[in-house]
Amino acid sequence: MSKGYSAKWIIAADGNLYQDCTMIVDEGKVQEIVKTANLDMNSIKHHKDFGNSVITPGFINLHNHLQYTEVGNIKSKGFKYCIKRIFVNFKKHYFVAGINKNAFIYKLANLLSEYFCLGRDEKIHSFKKGLELSLLNGTTCVAQLSKESKYFDVLNEIPIKTYLFFELFSDSPDSSKEEFRIIQKKIDKLIKQKSENTFVGVAPHSVCSVHKRLFKTLTKYCKKNNILMTVRLAESQDEMDWLKFGFSDVDILNSFTGNKKFEPNIKGVSPVVYLDELGAINKRLIASYGNYLTKEDLEILKENSVSFVYAPRVSDFLHHKKLDFDTVIKYFPKKFGFGTNSLAFNSDLSLLNEVRYVNKGQLGALEVIEYLTKYPAKILRLDNITGTLEEGKDADFNVFWLNDNEDYNAVINKERPDYVYIKGHKMVSKGELVKRV
Repeated sequence: MSKGYSAKWIIAADGNLYQDCTMIVDEGKVQEIVKTANLDMNSIKHHKDFGNSVITPGFINLHNHLQYTEVGNIKSKGFKYCIKRIFVNFKKHYFVAGINKNAFIYKLANLLSEYFCLGRDEKIHSFKKGLELSLLNGTTCVAQLSKESKYFDVLNEIPIKTYLFFELFSDSPDSSKEEFRIIQKKIDKLIKQKSENTFVGVAPHSVCSVHKRLFKTLTKYCKKNNILMTVRLAESQDEMDWLKFGFSDVDILNSFTGNKKFEPNIKGVSPVVYLDELGAINKRLIASYGNYLTKEDLEILKENSVSFVYAPRVSDFLHHKKLDFDTVIKYFPKKFGFGTNSLAFNSDLSLLNEVRYVNKGQLGALEVIEYLTKYPAKILRLDNITGTLEEGKDADFNVFWLNDNEDYNAVINKERPDYVYIKGHKMVSKGELVKRV
């Protein structure tokens, strides 16, 4: 029999706002939303009345590096890791010692050196911790970026919906060919093994860490197989300098991570024009950050139906610069969502805090919820199963308690949901995890 969840307000994110209604769920799917006063209690097996509260769809985080959640807080033990730590720190000192410690390149090198020194168990623990924090903040679907496939098995066993984007790097035609061979084989294998909650895409890191040959190959591969691609675009001054001069501190970071120095295919152009020349600017592309995008760049992205991930807090922390929120709304209407990256560069994994950081009245409560649910689901092509509380979709939803003097508008000022459900299964209850990931 069905279950019913009642609340003062239900924001379905499909254009409907329900008052004093009950959402009927059967076998993890939304069946309908009806007036609570008209509800036949004999038709449902279980009824939960949340009282003065708001129900929203579960949130979708479009840019995550959850593997870095516990970096700096945990260290692998044993002689092998002690030696490894000494070697990596020596290598870091050799390559980036002369760079300002507040610079983007240094912060990234420092993070990677800490991460490289963790063992497999510590990395898995760090990743799982990130998933748990995401759940506590109402996120029921994540876009996870990682070069490693070890997290696939973890994701395959949990109900959180995940788009796993494999990060790629290359420095030459030969390394591009090898990198593609590896990722193609990996994707073909994982697609056969994936659960119904796991999806796979590619993430060439950036124009200054991926050779043109790989971008061209991936673009053709994604088109042929209808696979999504995400890329960090116009993120840093180092990226812009690399395209302008053919070199920048990015070369130092590439050397630190084991890549040889290579130059851009075309100098003196923007990252958008650079990728457009390679055929990579298209409707399957999800661009993130965009801190240095120009009006001309934005027009190209809009004309080609490129989606956008906005991560303002991380942009400010790493680059002291972010794309203006009004600009994001203007050029990516209904085509953008938010990302939190990781605790390495952010204070928390709350999408609501991400929105509050930039939203100064541009978006009302109902619009905010849509940009955390409906539109990100469309960007990830998961809108047939999640993103709104419509008939036939998975019952992924959050519940926020309200004070006596509050209505549904107060939801955007809440720290986190009190309850989180995925496919009708309770994951968070009264702000606490029901079960560890």
